[in-house]
Amino acid sequence: RRQDDSETTKPSLMMLNFMVWWRENVIRPIHSTRILLPQVMGIPGHIYMSFVYPTIVIVGGYYIMQWAIGKSHENIGVNGEKLPQLGFQQSEQVKTQNAMLAKTLRTVEEQASKSSSTTTKRRQIDE
Repeated sequence: RRQDDSETTKPSLMMLNFMVWWRENVIRPIHSTRILLPQVMGIPGHIYMSFVYPTIVIVGGYYIMQWAIGKSHENIGVNGEKLPQLGFQQSEQVKTQNAMLAKTLRTVEEQASKSSSTTTKRRQIDE
């Protein structure tokens, strides 16, 4: 039994040794390396880099987001029109909520248009 136990622990021990080696010989030298950035037009290089690093992440994230949106449109349609074909159906509760929301939005838009026409009439009278 002891031989079986030692055989099962050997791969994990080898992995542990490799990770220790990796940390000491790869990660630590990389993280301990410091490169002094020169001044550009009197501004220290690290100031420029504080703009470069986030810019790369933001621009890269934007393009990844656009790719994901494209995949979403490809898979389920721009407004989800392919969902019923895939077997997804809205529940009656969701349909009712959507109808109530649409009714509320129409009411608000009508009130806003009446309010703006009243304001326009007041301006004409004032002039």
